[in-house]
Amino acid sequence: MSTASFSNEPIDVSGIPQLSNDAFTSMHPNLLRVALIGRGIFASIVIAAAVGVSILADVNQWIAIAIAGGILCLVVVSAVVKIFEINNIGYQVREHDLSYRNGLIVKRVQTVPFVRVQHAQMRQGPVERLFGISTLGINSAGPDLAISGLGVDEAGRLRALVIERAGDLIEEQ
Repeated sequence: MSTASFSNEPIDVSGIPQLSNDAFTSMHPNLLRVALIGRGIFASIVIAAAVGVSILADVNQWIAIAIAGGILCLVVVSAVVKIFEINNIGYQVREHDLSYRNGLIVKRVQTVPFVRVQHAQMRQGPVERLFGISTLGINSAGPDLAISGLGVDEAGRLRALVIERAGDLIEEQ
């Protein structure tokens, strides 16, 4: 290849379609409930373990209370952060791709073009099933994407749409 014919000029990016922040769809409200229940269970186990260790080690009662209180404060702060984080999570479907936004301190947006999708599946753990939510997993020729906190019907419709759009775009090529 001759270097004389090679060029790599800058392109104008102002015409590239942008993601609209107000067009992201929020997650199912039960995602917050599941996250808070998980934190509550974790806090209960850790506090019970701290109390058990303090009893077995014959530690002063006030030290055990201070440790349990400190852990409880950390869990409360973690729950408050999770509330703000879940309010920022969302997805956006456009004509040629699906984008997923998450994060609170470090915000991240992942976009998967439908033409790169290889497989899409729904997953539900026992707690998700109890609260009527599921996770849509998308495998692509590139990074995979997992969107947690979708309502079961919404996840099914989104999965069908992703598979349909991926098939349509492959047929067009």
